[in-house]
Amino acid sequence: MKLTVFATTDVHGAIYPYNYFDNEPKDNALLKFKTYIDKYKAMNDKETVITVDNGDLLQGDVWSEFDSTNPAQALVPGIINEMYDVIGLGNHEFNFGLPFLNEFYKQVTVPIVNSNVDFLDDSLKDLVKGSYIKEIETEEGTVKVGFLSVVPTQILKWDKFHLEGRVNAEPMTEAVKETTAQLKTAGADIIILLSHTGMSNADNDLSQFGENQAVLMAMMENIDGIVFGHTHDVFPNGNLLIEDDRIDIDRGTFNNLPMVQPGVSASHLGVLSFELEYSADQWQVKQADSRLIGAEDIVLKDDELADYQKDHERVLNYLEIPIGKTDYPLNTYFTRVIPSRGVQFVSEATVWFAKERAELKDINTPVIGFNSAVKVGRDGAHDYTDIPAGEMTIADSIDLYKHANTLLIIKITGKVLKEWLEWAASSFNDYDGEEILQPNNSRYGFPGYNFDTFFDLDYTFDLTKQARYESSAHQINDSERVIKMMYKGMPIKDTDDFIVPANNYKVAYAPFLRDAEILYESDISVRDIVTEYIKSGETFSYRNPITIIPHDTYTFTTAAAAKEYTEGLPIEHLEDCGDGFSTFRVKL
Repeated sequence: MKLTVFATTDVHGAIYPYNYFDNEPKDNALLKFKTYIDKYKAMNDKETVITVDNGDLLQGDVWSEFDSTNPAQALVPGIINEMYDVIGLGNHEFNFGLPFLNEFYKQVTVPIVNSNVDFLDDSLKDLVKGSYIKEIETEEGTVKVGFLSVVPTQILKWDKFHLEGRVNAEPMTEAVKETTAQLKTAGADIIILLSHTGMSNADNDLSQFGENQAVLMAMMENIDGIVFGHTHDVFPNGNLLIEDDRIDIDRGTFNNLPMVQPGVSASHLGVLSFELEYSADQWQVKQADSRLIGAEDIVLKDDELADYQKDHERVLNYLEIPIGKTDYPLNTYFTRVIPSRGVQFVSEATVWFAKERAELKDINTPVIGFNSAVKVGRDGAHDYTDIPAGEMTIADSIDLYKHANTLLIIKITGKVLKEWLEWAASSFNDYDGEEILQPNNSRYGFPGYNFDTFFDLDYTFDLTKQARYESSAHQINDSERVIKMMYKGMPIKDTDDFIVPANNYKVAYAPFLRDAEILYESDISVRDIVTEYIKSGETFSYRNPITIIPHDTYTFTTAAAAKEYTEGLPIEHLEDCGDGFSTFRVKL
């Protein structure tokens, strides 16, 4: 018997093959995979085909935004029901809160599985099962394919304000051990793990509560295949995620176990292939491997998306609602070396919102804003904000801030603010006069979404000092890169107080912020605040608050499209990298 498992992960709302920000078709889209799988089933009717998703399906792109504002008439549940046999959870499934998740999942008819999150809400406990066995009838008898799913326990930190007191999370490896044993007892012949976690050999990841534990999963008993994700990498491919002799790229295995990680935003479709043999009264895996199918290799005919054209038009109409204008282009190409208007825009919006709150009117404490670039190249050369001057729409608001974070207005001291800036300063490499930025990667670098800029301050980073923090906001030594920080021309003291409009992710994520006094918690998202700010017609003056020493010329990498925006900046283009990115030089 031949069994093929098609797998997706980290789709992040990339449903339709259209770039809603650039208004042009694109290669990557979930519906391309659905069409491919439908054709594959028709042409291989004697083969058993199962389709699974490994989480982070519901959040990210514009279809997700549409569904978040129309949960009772969401578009994506219908596609899930038509396409998948079973789906797992990712960390971003929790971003919109449990009421949304409950409303969304009530419309999903296929099994929803998670094995390490215990929902205290009875409705979600009924909707999300700990495991699932799919039974397949053959001439030799029934084949039972078991599924389980895990997600990092860090969800309790990342979405603390949605989940605290509402869910418990067990360490992933413990849940896998328990659940696979249960599936075996229930008669599962083959077990597939949906593992929303990346591949890493780092000590932190190999610990009990590590974030990226696919390596540990591959060493566990009773598992026959793994779909993994979370880090937006691809496996198998020639660019190894880690150096390890147990990897066989040709077969797509780790430790002789077939594993697949199909990238991000529907860039790839994962395939686990099994040949099963019935011997000695049981099914056994005779041979297994994995591979990837690139979205660009799937070509759709004009009529193959006809059933989804009306939904596409509904999304378009929603996104094209005009809400205001900008007199300046807003982009994020250079924001990790020279702060941009595109990043400052969100900071100004949250400060504007905070100052309008009646609850804060009588508090005589400075309000300071910050922001980091969400779209700053982590997922490829097109993953940047690039909004031209002129009319702005709902699509532009999403482009500026694509996550579903809510706003928390907190009060912190100058001492905490210093640590926050040290965290930002840690995104830079140790000084060598050359490459200035750590890799924009969540697994082994410092992703741009953790590089916060405080536009109402003036501060100096000394790159001859070692970084104080990892990207995870865990302190790694006692060095100090922040040698100066000022507010309105005055040095900031440890005892000074500041009000900061922050987001729920940041406050829950950074250890030095978890005890901050929360003055106000909004019931609308940061993105909604950005939309209202655009509608208000408020304007602001651009500021670059950061001074870097040693003053020198550094190199960095960003999208090649940034070449159009170097005029007036101490930046020059050096060379194309051939993958949509280019190397630039900046004088700081």
